[in-house]
Amino acid sequence: MATSDHDEKKALQSRGRPRVSVDYPASFTAEETSGHGTVTNLTLAGGEIESTIQLPIGARLSLHVLPPSARPSIVIALAIVRWKEGNRYGLEFVRFEGDAKEQLKDMLNQ
Repeated sequence: MATSDHDEKKALQSRGRPRVSVDYPASFTAEETSGHGTVTNLTLAGGEIESTIQLPIGARLSLHVLPPSARPSIVIALAIVRWKEGNRYGLEFVRFEGDAKEQLKDMLNQ
């Protein structure tokens, strides 16, 4: 039984968590490179970053997100690049450092 276009679009849109649009500077370190970028959206499970540093799909990196208002940086100890489009990268957050997951949850709920 073939799925309809509507079902396919619904599957693409249902990520389980709403994305929050942000504009936060970030720094990252990958296995063979490091650099800076801008996080453009966040969920508890991942986010999107724009950077001129080229990262391959599957790259494992640590990410430091710098939210505004003198909040402490959010440290994601392990994020994996799941997709790329030009200078935009989709990240899955695998492991947080310290209470970073709680910080992110609080920030997303505001």
